[in-house]
Amino acid sequence: MPPSLTKEALDYLVASAGLDLDEAQKADLASIHDELQMMKALVRQPRGHMAELAHTYGFAEEDLA
Repeated sequence: MPPSLTKEALDYLVASAGLDLDEAQKADLASIHDELQMMKALVRQPRGHMAELAHTYGFAEEDLA
């Protein structure tokens, strides 16, 4: 499936970020755009303290539910 990001939109985003990319680099960015959008949607959701297990110790059984 072709990426949903148009060449014009990608060119605008690259230019506004001040990047100087060749066509191969732009093609790589375009190919992962849809997956990045999905990842951004997951990251921007509220999460509880259990999302940071490395910083949480001694949690109770109800915390695991």
